[in-house]
Formats: sequence, C-alpha cells, structure tokens
Amino acid sequence: MLEAFDLSARIPKEEYSAIVEPLEIRTAELQREIRKRGKSVIIVMEGWRGSGITRLINQLLPVLDPRGTRVHPIEEPHDIERDHDMFWRFWARLPSYGQIAIFDRSWYTATIVERYNAGKMEEIPESGITDINNFEEQLISDGNLILKFFLHISKEEQKKRLEEIRDSPFTMQARYLRRKEGIYMVGRDFSMIDRMLMKTDMPSSPWTIVEAEQMKYAYIRILKTIYSALECWLNEKGGGLKESDQSFLIKSMAGTETSSLLQKADLTKVYTRQEYKPILEEYQKKIRSLQIEIFQKGIPVIILFEGWDAAGKGGCIIRLAEAFNPRGYVVEPVGPPNDWEKIHHYLWRFYTRFPRKGHITIFDRSWYGRVLVERVEGFCSESEWQRAYHEINLMEEELTREGTVLIKFWLHIDKDEQLVRFNDRKNDPAKNWKITEEDWRNREKWDQYELAVNAMIRRTTTPKAPWTVIPANSKYYARIAVLETVATGLEKRLKENS
Repeated sequence: MLEAFDLSARIPKEEYSAIVEPLEIRTAELQREIRKRGKSVIIVMEGWRGSGITRLINQLLPVLDPRGTRVHPIEEPHDIERDHDMFWRFWARLPSYGQIAIFDRSWYTATIVERYNAGKMEEIPESGITDINNFEEQLISDGNLILKFFLHISKEEQKKRLEEIRDSPFTMQARYLRRKEGIYMVGRDFSMIDRMLMKTDMPSSPWTIVEAEQMKYAYIRILKTIYSALECWLNEKGGGLKESDQSFLIKSMAGTETSSLLQKADLTKVYTRQEYKPILEEYQKKIRSLQIEIFQKGIPVIILFEGWDAAGKGGCIIRLAEAFNPRGYVVEPVGPPNDWEKIHHYLWRFYTRFPRKGHITIFDRSWYGRVLVERVEGFCSESEWQRAYHEINLMEEELTREGTVLIKFWLHIDKDEQLVRFNDRKNDPAKNWKITEEDWRNREKWDQYELAVNAMIRRTTTPKAPWTVIPANSKYYARIAVLETVATGLEKRLKENS
C-alpha cells in the first residue's frame, strides 16, 4: 500500500495560496452545515514519527470553528484509563452531535503500544485488527463520519526531522511511543504498519495516505480530502443514504489522489530489435532453469497481467510462456463470468484456477476486473467494487502467507500509442480480429479507467504482492521488463526457501 506513493510530490510556492484559500473557505462553510445538521466527524491523524501530525493539525485549526472542534492528543493513559478497556478512553472522547474531534494519534497507536508485545514487530495480532474494525463500524452505525490520514515520509526525511525536534518539550507522546522501542520508524516498522493500514482500509472508513515530505503539499491533500468527503457525505445523507453506509467515501476521495505509480512509468524506455533478441534469450534460459527449482521445491506461482487495451499483454505472455515447460504451467484467459460463475462469489472462479504446489498459473486479466471494468461499466454495484479492495487484499495475503509467489503486472501505454495500435489492428487483415467496438467504447472512458487504475494500485499494493507497472510504449522493452521481474521474483523466493 505505502510503496505505491510517490514522495517527491510538491506544490509550487507560487500556486499554493491560489489553491488553499478557496478550499479553506469552503471547508469552513461545510463545517457550519455539519453543526447545523447535528452530524459528527472524527478525524484520525496517524503517521511515522516526525511526519508532521502536530504541524498539520495546527494548520487545520484556524479553518475550523473552535467552538465545534476538539483536538485529542493521545499519550500515556492515566490511572483511571488503565482501569478500563483500551477503547474506553476513545469512547470518552467521541464528539457530540454537530462537533468535530481530531485525534492526534488514536486507537491505532494504542493498539500497537499496549496490545502488541512480541519481540519482533512484524504484524499486529488479528484480534487487535478485529477490535479496531468493530469499533469503527459501531461509530459509523451511529452516524459518525470517520476520516483517517496516515502521513508518509521517507527514512531520510524522518531522520532529519527527528533530529530537529529531539529537544522539543512538546513531543509529549515520545515516552508513550518508547514503550515499544523504535515504533513508527520507517526502516524498522514499514511492513507492520503497511499491513495494519491494509487490513483496516475498509470501504466505510478508508485510509488516505498523505505524502508529507513537503508540508504545503500534505496540507492541501488533507484539506482536499476533508472538503470532498464532507461535501459528498452531506449530499448523500440529504439524499437518504442509510446511516450505516459510508462506502461512498472511497469514491469521494478518489479525485484527491492524483499521484500513482502510473505517473512514474518512463514511457520513453525502448529496446531495439538488435538489443532485444539476445536479452530475451538470456532471460528465457534463466527462467527455464528457475521453473525446475520452483517445481522441485513445491512453490506455487501466480503471474497476472492487467493493462490498457492493446498494451501488449498477449505478446508478453507468449514470450514468458516460451520459457516454461508446458507440463508445469497454464495460461488462464479471463473474460466475463458465465452463468454458473455469476451465481458464485466473484472470487470463486479464480480460487478454482489457482496452481498446485510447484506449478505456475498465468492470468490474462484477473480478479481486478471487479475494480476496473466492472466498476467503470457499472457491471457491479458501487458498494461491491468498493468492498473488493479489502477482499482482494485479504485473499492475496492468504495466498502469499501459504507460500504462493504472486507477481502482478500493469502494462502501461499512453493514449496516443493506444490509438496507433488500434488503427494498426483495424487496417491489418491479420490483426483486425483483435479490435472490437467494445475497445473503442472503452477508449472513450480513458479518464474513468485511469482513475480506477490509480485507486487499484494504491489500495492493493502490499509488501508481499506489489504492483509492477511496466512501461509498454515499446513492446520489446515491456517484454524484457516482464521477464526480468519474473526472474527476480522467483530467485528471491528460492533464496528465502534455501
């Protein structure tokens, strides 16, 4: 999840005021409307140590009416709080109707500090995650809006900031956090925090990851998200939405999440035909050898391909499959579900195709259709595709925990390159079977699909199942990049097993 974020994001100084001032005015108006309607809002601020939580809360406070806003810094519990269940102190701080509560750290930090006692901090116990999700569901069922922010910075930036605030008397949570040595340190805790975020990224209370290397950019991201969510919430509630349903939040916040791995893909990368051939043969030979080891050690492998129409998925799969012994792999092309598949859970048809130990399954499109084509084309309900991020993450976590190697590719081309390839297919009798009216219709919805792809990558990039975005304007480059990634992934797993 965290790996999908580009920490180089910045707002130019000369553009900042023009963006932030109207947002502040409109957010203040929405707060007054919330107070008028008797709605309650809970804002959770979490992040790495030194990520700027206090500074950003301090920027928000002048925008919000102090008569309707309360900040709760969470620190070492006092004696009365220790005599109660951990969540008691958070229940005691919940806002009254019409009010906004901002939690400077929250039940997430408390769960890590007070409930997690293992010597090696790799994961929070499932009981802690269940308690958090149940607690938030109770709040939502009562009509509260929950907005959760996690401030993300690099290891280098964290080191610099911690040095700056080392002697500050206002780092009030330092003693509390030290109860678990090194907690919220990027280098040590990345995997644990990432898994916690993934497991609590629910449709009704999703996380907004804020790139906080530049405070101006972080503040605008937070302000945009609050504004967008409040506006959508008030409109939906006015339209009669059930109080227990906040699944609109993912959709309302999607427009504020503009950066993604797609933007980092360098589409100028190319290989000439002369360069391509020897490199292809080298990697195919290497992968052929790795398949034998994978088979001998009984390691199942899933390789899935998603991408734009005409991005070259088929060509990549052919070159990859050429390297494998056909007795040990299968390619599963995925189209619309048939009538039998439709009467099952949407993930059922994929579970039935997962590989045996030592075998490899290549999916030409996959379960991500739920959050791509089904979302954009309206083939499933909004609540279904919003829920799917969490369901997919849990499924992939189960697969990787049980030993499956999972490699996920998004083949990325730009819109101009797609048009060139569409016309080539249309005008070539040997290729025109590849182009359909549906492809042209999908092209007209490029922006909608791009929004869906960005959300997919952000919400389903996990440490054990990250997305690899392949620059595919050059077919030769894309094929080599795919084979290289597969070889690296298999080698890594074999070393872990040795």
